[in-house]
Order: sequence, then C-alpha cells, then structure tokens
Amino acid sequence: MLKSRLFFLLWIAVSGAAVSAQELPPREPIMPEEYSPDEFPTWAWDIRRFEIVAVGTFPITYLFVSLIYDFSIYAAHNFNTRYSIGSQRGTRDIGIIVGSAAAVSFVLAVTDLFINLNRRQRQGTVGG
Repeated sequence: MLKSRLFFLLWIAVSGAAVSAQELPPREPIMPEEYSPDEFPTWAWDIRRFEIVAVGTFPITYLFVSLIYDFSIYAAHNFNTRYSIGSQRGTRDIGIIVGSAAAVSFVLAVTDLFINLNRRQRQGTVGG
C-alpha cells in the first residue's frame, strides 16, 4: 500500500514537472487572415454559399412546415380538440415534416444560387 502511494506521489511530481516545462503562448493574439476573393474559384464560393443557405434556413423552414402541417391536420379533422396542434405526431408525421422542411430549404438555396448567378452574369463577371 505504501509503495503504491509513493509511486502515485512520484507520478504526480513528474507530471507536474512536464507541465511546467511547456512553452508559454505568445503575448500578442494570433489573428487569422481572411480569404482573398482570388484564393478559391467562383464555383467553390457558390457551393459554400449554397450550403450555408440550405443549412441555415432549415430550422426556420422546419418551424413553419411544422406549424402548417399541424394546422392542416387540425383543420382536416374539423378543428377537433383531439387533433390540436402538436398533439398527434408519430414517426411518419415527423418524417414528413423533416423531409418537407429539407425540400423547402433546398429550394431556397437553389433560388439564391440562381439569383447570384444571374446578378453576376448581368455584371459580366461569370467565370470560375
């Protein structure tokens, strides 16, 4: 028992020495550089923007599709309180809501892509 305690204390002392021997970080903060517009081709910027719009709009479209779906179920059952908003959701319903929200987000991202391509074509800078 005594040997294990001594070994543990020795291990703590050695690991503490290893930590104190580490190099200190620099005093001035390391600031990353922004990407220049010429660093990536235009199509890469377009794909990145498409991804950001598609993923970024998903929570909002999920909320609206969920509300529209629940209200349509509620209205389809003649506003019966048994089918009030959010009360009758099964696995199938959630799949429909998630799929519809993903489709709406995809359509919004495609629309944004076409708007940007059209704007760039009007300016005469299409290329890549």
